Amino acid sequence: MKKRVLSVILCIAAVSSLSACKKGNTEPFECESAYKDTLVNLKEVIASSEEENLIDGMYGVYEAAKELGDAAADTIGYVYSDMDKDGKEELLIGNFEGTGSPDVKNEIYAAFSHDGDNLEPLYEKQKRNTFALTDTGTFYFHGSDGVKYHIVAEYEMTEEGIVCKDFYFTYPIDGDGNNMGYYHNTTGVWDSEGSEQIDMTFEQLEEIRKELAARTVPMDAAKLSEIGK
Repeated sequence: MKKRVLSVILCIAAVSSLSACKKGNTEPFECESAYKDTLVNLKEVIASSEEENLIDGMYGVYEAAKELGDAAADTIGYVYSDMDKDGKEELLIGNFEGTGSPDVKNEIYAAFSHDGDNLEPLYEKQKRNTFALTDTGTFYFHGSDGVKYHIVAEYEMTEEGIVCKDFYFTYPIDGDGNNMGYYHNTTGVWDSEGSEQIDMTFEQLEEIRKELAARTVPMDAAKLSEIGK
């Protein structure tokens, strides 16, 4: 089954073994072998700054690497983890040792799955968005362009891809930027008409964000600089 790609954009602008993971009851699925070309490609592109050779789904990693400069290969890491519990491990790429934010302990720039033959992108970081793994294996999401456009959400990995559990957001009522509404849905769509308007303040929304962010965790990840060694 082809998984859906998660890419949330504002409308205005436990780590497993690195050895092998099982593909059901068939032949073993070797994670390092399956994702090797993906990681080698990323390391080469970062070193050369030739983004036209970048694999689909990697642009968010590339942008983060540009900001990190010479520290990119020793800051960005990768982890294999069976997030959807289907016996096949996904590849997560990001900063797993702390992001500079006191309440967010990791940040994922890209996520991929592999069926043994084909690589599938699951998530790609966008500007102004933060996506991080929590202590229960779900994902914290925060997207913001100020109070008028603010999203706090939680996602989980399933056999269909990364799907939404809770999606809270602000939206101008009747287009009036001075009259903000607060909304909730489980579709992950920034759309007031398809969501429930709730009685909430920005401070209460920020409390939800802080509680979810506090559940993010640092992870033991291999560094991009270690690829090929």
